[in-house]
Amino acid sequence: MKGIDQSNFKRLIGIWNTSGDIKSGEGNLKLIGTDSYEFILDGNYILHKADVQMGNERNETLEIIQLDSSPDKAKMQYFNSKGEDGIMISSIVDNEFKIKGNGLMFNGVINAENTKITGKWYIQTENDKWGDFIDLTLEKQKI
Repeated sequence: MKGIDQSNFKRLIGIWNTSGDIKSGEGNLKLIGTDSYEFILDGNYILHKADVQMGNERNETLEIIQLDSSPDKAKMQYFNSKGEDGIMISSIVDNEFKIKGNGLMFNGVINAENTKITGKWYIQTENDKWGDFIDLTLEKQKI
């Protein structure tokens, strides 16, 4: 199998301005920050770094992305500043970008120019239904 640098996930490479609305019990909170994606270790992995302000709380995440069972699927192992870690599975097929983890799911679209990602994060509720969590937009910074 080719490296991740030859897959659809290369569309993520760059520095992105991140913004969104967090749906919470106290009304909507703003999300603002930066996400970066870069190839590491000879193009076999992508290092994703997120530094965002979620309401009054700052959250930093490091994530290693590696191809899974096909060039369209990847495993994303993350660690964050709250001491949480986990693994999510993602796919990029055509312009659809999907991520699914334990109790979290993202459905988004990458534009054809690879300069904008829009989508929604969903959180699993107590009755196993999916509820709105974050409306998210990433816009690639111009180099």
